[in-house]
Amino acid sequence: MKITTAIFDLDGTLLNTLGDLTDSVNTALLRHGFAAVTEEQTRERVGNGVRKLVERCLPENKRTEAMIDTCLDEFRTAYGERMMNRTQPYDGIVKLLKELKKAGIAVGVLSNKYDLAAKSLIRHYFGDLVQVTFGERPGVPRKPDPTSALALLRELGGEASTTLYIGDSATDMETAKNAGLTAVGVAWGFRSAETLRDAGADALVREPTELLPLFERGLLNVDTICKAFTDRGFDFTYFPTTQEALPYLTGACTGKTVTLGGSVTLRDMGFPEAFSNSTAAHWHWTTPGDYKQDPDVYLCSANALSESGEIVNIDGTGNRVAGTLFGPKQCIFVCGVNKLCADLESAVERARNVAAPLNAKRIGFNTPCAADGKCHDCRGPNRICRALVIHMAPPLGLEKCEVVLIGEQLGF
Repeated sequence: MKITTAIFDLDGTLLNTLGDLTDSVNTALLRHGFAAVTEEQTRERVGNGVRKLVERCLPENKRTEAMIDTCLDEFRTAYGERMMNRTQPYDGIVKLLKELKKAGIAVGVLSNKYDLAAKSLIRHYFGDLVQVTFGERPGVPRKPDPTSALALLRELGGEASTTLYIGDSATDMETAKNAGLTAVGVAWGFRSAETLRDAGADALVREPTELLPLFERGLLNVDTICKAFTDRGFDFTYFPTTQEALPYLTGACTGKTVTLGGSVTLRDMGFPEAFSNSTAAHWHWTTPGDYKQDPDVYLCSANALSESGEIVNIDGTGNRVAGTLFGPKQCIFVCGVNKLCADLESAVERARNVAAPLNAKRIGFNTPCAADGKCHDCRGPNRICRALVIHMAPPLGLEKCEVVLIGEQLGF
């Protein structure tokens, strides 16, 4: 289901505000002779509104209502003067928001930061890339109460079923759940991925570009994708993370001869070093041009997977795709979720216009696609896309053909 609306948290999600928050808190603390706090301490205490931040930064024996009120006023004054001194958008955020605007996605921001500051920051850093901003307002309960989230959703004209709520804290994940929205946790912010997962995140992303596929297709429906591949005769296994997939893959290869097809995915996962001594691994990247095409297990990746159950690969020499077709007893395709496409047409499109140009550039080939990132169907000697292979079902000669899908961005 295509996503039409996005609600973002502000601090720790769109903007790294730790420096200015810390400096402003310390202005108030030092004025009263209290010890300054570090950025790490601010990171741990932010997220439930500035009053709570100030309270948590005061010494426990000084947390009277009067002292909190005084320091909060001093914080607000200091923050109003310096909130754009050290604050910056996280890498990739502006580009992401531009892509969402281009795609017609309605974008709003919901923050527990007081409303004036939230609106000023969004206007300064993002302009018209954000349509509506709600900060903390008098008489309106703060997150994780869903009141503001639902009001913002109405303002944006969105529906809960086609809206992503994107944030970096347990409070954000709880807000999304309370409002009936899909909760997406970002691991670049103020809280860990484990915290977000424990708080009920429906999906986790580690960089802004990983959000774009979620808008195009919605959340990953593993059961549906599994059925698409198994109906065609493939085995299918899903793991949320690389760390969870590694024991499965190494266990499947223990005591066997294994050939690894040239694969950025496998290299980034730590192969062949991840194998124990009980696995006889052969990788032509170690000895270029030395191919072994008849192992017990051929371990490789794919340039694209379709949600209809096809596997797409493009190759230049042909050895990488040859090993997926004939020779080994088993073939295992290991793919990150970034390889997943809606249908066969878009999978072929990805192989030609994403994977092939990136691989041509990686190898150092002087091709048009390496220069501008799109296929020209060129005729030069360094053309990298010479064979297009689509697996519509496991080849008859293989005992087993499996897709292992990992819920992270891996390879090209």
